[in-house]
Amino acid sequence: MTDFKPPKPRKNKYPAEGITLEMMVIDLVSVYGWELLGEKIYIRCFNLDPSIKSSVNFLRKTEWARIQVETLYRWRAATGWDPRDDSDPTPVTTQFPELNAGKYEE
Repeated sequence: MTDFKPPKPRKNKYPAEGITLEMMVIDLVSVYGWELLGEKIYIRCFNLDPSIKSSVNFLRKTEWARIQVETLYRWRAATGWDPRDDSDPTPVTTQFPELNAGKYEE
């Protein structure tokens, strides 16, 4: 008889929509690009030798950074704002001051 193990439950905050952290990063990079995204959310994995894989790994381990990425993703999805409409790269922590509490740089 085969040992059947049920799949592990997903810890994704968006299970109904099927949006993963990797999908959020890919979408934000496609809209903002690495340079502008690194200005909006300053973490090294966006600014120094950026890649999707390293960014997702860091965001899974670091709650404050993941919250900022999710907040930017939700805000952009709700407003439909495109960075090509405005050249002012306002940091996420300026748009949402409550995210500054307990923030530590990488």
